Amino acid sequence: MPVWDKGCDSSYTWAKKFKDLMGQETPTAIANKIVDCIKTDSNPTGQFLHPVTQQRQHLCVTGGEPLMATGQMATVGIYEELERQDNLPGSMTFETNGTQKLRDPFKEWVNRIDTEIFFSCSPKLWTVAGEKPEKAIKPEIVAEYYELSKTGQLKFVVGPDDREWEEMESVIAKFREAGVHWPVWVMPTGAREEEQIAGAGKVAEKAFKRGYNVAARVHVYLFGNAIGT
Repeated sequence: MPVWDKGCDSSYTWAKKFKDLMGQETPTAIANKIVDCIKTDSNPTGQFLHPVTQQRQHLCVTGGEPLMATGQMATVGIYEELERQDNLPGSMTFETNGTQKLRDPFKEWVNRIDTEIFFSCSPKLWTVAGEKPEKAIKPEIVAEYYELSKTGQLKFVVGPDDREWEEMESVIAKFREAGVHWPVWVMPTGAREEEQIAGAGKVAEKAFKRGYNVAARVHVYLFGNAIGT
């Protein structure tokens, strides 16, 4: 896949040239596809509660942006179909940029279910992604996520450049002022393994010195820049 210097490096999730990859299916059909994805020889019916290990698997909802209004509606529908099949994940993560206001039906759903909801909120920085702060940094919206679920994280993708770190820490301060007290994780930029090898160590060193957690881009090491990873 093409690798971009600015913006999300999974270009097929947003670039118009890959629009034909976008699906148009019902929540029920998507729920069944998810079940098909976790079918293996040891789990032939695709159970989130693995029949051998008895470990309940996790479901991550990502994008693009999964908390757009249509994504919120679709997620509730997918969950309700899995619920109807008596096949629920143990927990769910939403990988979001933290700009989308939560609708009442979604909030009511989160409050109704027993499944733990984890918000992995990754605001896009101007110095890294080239997105204007007034559009990308929404502490008041993320504060609503925090009130709904105290389990979550702020995650920032940065390189070793000092100006990126300065912007990141100014943004963190804004989220703290808004009452968002999730832990901070730092992930190095780079969509390919060679880019990770070149810069990840420097990023990790800066993060540790500042007291932040470090998240590895494991999918890059395992699968490179392939679609779907």
